[in-house]
Amino acid sequence: MLSAMLDDTMGPAVFVMTEGRLYTTTITMTVNFLAPAKPGPITGEATVTQLGKTIAFVEGRLTSAEGTLLATASSSIRLVEAARALR
Repeated sequence: MLSAMLDDTMGPAVFVMTEGRLYTTTITMTVNFLAPAKPGPITGEATVTQLGKTIAFVEGRLTSAEGTLLATASSSIRLVEAARALR
């Protein structure tokens, strides 16, 4: 579940950064589980570390409502023009 949440945090970061021009598909993702997740709100944050022409590199993190860092991830993402991807 946490891996899926990280993936759903990192991909949209690229979409927002490119003002909706680029859609993403994950190539690789490495996840580090740091603490057990308990029921309750979880906040996801992502940073695009490099945006190329066809590949982006993104880092993400999940934090509990109490501020505990639950998981981190790094991902390489293939970039596709949104108009092509959403046909």
